[in-house]
Amino acid sequence: MKILIFGGSGFLGTKLKNIFSDEGHEVLNIDHKKNSEYILDATKFKQVSDFLKSQKPDIIIDTIALTNSVECEQNPKLAKSLNFTTAKNLSLAAKKINAKLFFISSSYVFDGKRGNYSEEDLPSPEGVYAKTKSMAEKELLKEKKNIIFRVDLLYGYNGKNAPNGIFGKILCNKTFYVGNPNQIRSPLFIEDIPPIIEKLYFLNQEGLFNLSGSDKIKMIDFLLKLENLIRKDSKICLIKNEKLLVPEKENSSLNSDKIHKLRVKMHNLEESLKIIKKEL
Repeated sequence: MKILIFGGSGFLGTKLKNIFSDEGHEVLNIDHKKNSEYILDATKFKQVSDFLKSQKPDIIIDTIALTNSVECEQNPKLAKSLNFTTAKNLSLAAKKINAKLFFISSSYVFDGKRGNYSEEDLPSPEGVYAKTKSMAEKELLKEKKNIIFRVDLLYGYNGKNAPNGIFGKILCNKTFYVGNPNQIRSPLFIEDIPPIIEKLYFLNQEGLFNLSGSDKIKMIDFLLKLENLIRKDSKICLIKNEKLLVPEKENSSLNSDKIHKLRVKMHNLEESLKIIKKEL
């Protein structure tokens, strides 16, 4: 298959590129950064449309996002441009060439007051990041062929000098600040996503799917487990949640029963940590 990954130089894009390439697929990474394989501004519809017409991919994966909640609050126009406009452009262009679009959304489209959200729960976004992601979901659901993945906290390892998401913040050996240590998450091992994409593509699935790990765990406990992979002395520092410009939610965990009914393989936290330890 031919697979195009937009936002391909990021944490998820890097992992998708490596795994799909190893499986023998033709994979192109597209980003706006100068060191990218293909440089393209996905906020410009003509650029997106012309590129997709020339490449004729089977699958398009949209990982473009401004995920930093503080940056989103400080620059809402940029947040809307990266979180909504790019997704809309890719959806419209994908429809023209009959390609399958996978869009990465977030558990943060919910207010985080109760957790265990299913695909049937209505979004209740709070803050610019959540609202722009929710806007993108609504737009992409207009085209039935699209697939939207709502993911909770992604974790995994891409190697040295590569983007490593939240684990990268631990690997850099600097103090890690946590505003709500008791926040409940359902972390998703990043290596579970590529086989799920393949399976849903071949099953011709459509619509909205939650992707999360089976473990619902306090943020502090999750971070300590990651940190224990590389050191014994913790560098995690607690700060008052109310002092944050964008306070952390109480419970952003997801219910992934729908995707499990398709019999996909997903690792639990202990299995994933063993894999990361070997990769280290």
